[in-house]
Amino acid sequence: MINFFKKHKYKILAAVCTLAVLTGAFLIGGKIGDNAPVTVKSSSADFSQTATNALDSSKSCESTAPTKKQTKKPDKDKSNQQTTAPTSTTQVKNESSAQNSNSAEKSAVSSLNSSSKQSSNNKQTSSNVKQDKYKTDPVPEGKPQPVEPQDKEVSDNTLKCTFSISCVTVLDNMDMLDKSQREIIPDDGWILKPITVTFNEGESAFDVLKKACKDNKIQLEFSLTPLYNSAYIEGINNLYEFDCGSLSGWMYEVNDWFPNYGCSRYEVKNGDVIEFQYSCNLGEDIGGNNISGE
Repeated sequence: MINFFKKHKYKILAAVCTLAVLTGAFLIGGKIGDNAPVTVKSSSADFSQTATNALDSSKSCESTAPTKKQTKKPDKDKSNQQTTAPTSTTQVKNESSAQNSNSAEKSAVSSLNSSSKQSSNNKQTSSNVKQDKYKTDPVPEGKPQPVEPQDKEVSDNTLKCTFSISCVTVLDNMDMLDKSQREIIPDDGWILKPITVTFNEGESAFDVLKKACKDNKIQLEFSLTPLYNSAYIEGINNLYEFDCGSLSGWMYEVNDWFPNYGCSRYEVKNGDVIEFQYSCNLGEDIGGNNISGE
């Protein structure tokens, strides 16, 4: 027997060691299996229940080292969640700020482009037609420039001009006129035939109109238009704008020219021939369709 042990002692020792390892592994595996319920789940919904299980386990018996590590893990995860949340919020804020910044930059560029286009268009329009601040197109060369009512200087020097008021165009459009107004239209179309009017130097065509209507007892109605800095003639002798069609109204002519600005901005000169005329077709029927006078 002793000889057999001596002869096979290494094989016997190897078998014993193998059996010892297997037994140890079995015992360790059983302990790990007993601690399995304490494992923390990744789902946040089960976080409270897992912590409760760990607490009950610690009350029933002394916790082993692995159990303590497992019970601390939820606290660690919770801590990580708390530290991560502000970082995530900050990141969202930064991303939102960056998006808002990009949006603001795009908006600014868009506004700048729009402003540049508008400025370019305005310059192009301005280069074609240079209107003054009262929307007046350039006055033809050789024609009197407008004089603003607030800037005019009236002197005691008296001058003379020829003045008249006509509605002859209505005679060809009586069917467009209301029957109640037909009696106010003179048979020859002259409300005031050409007369000589005396005025003071510096006065306007509007001043002469008011003087002539007052002296000859002719009804006159007008309104002041700040946009054009001038008086607008609404009715003379009870004949008003639009009474003889949608394109009808009063216009004035000076020396065979229809000024392209209001009558209160035209400074009358000695010897001028002024005629206020009623048009039924926006000036075309009296030769004033080309308002610039060219």
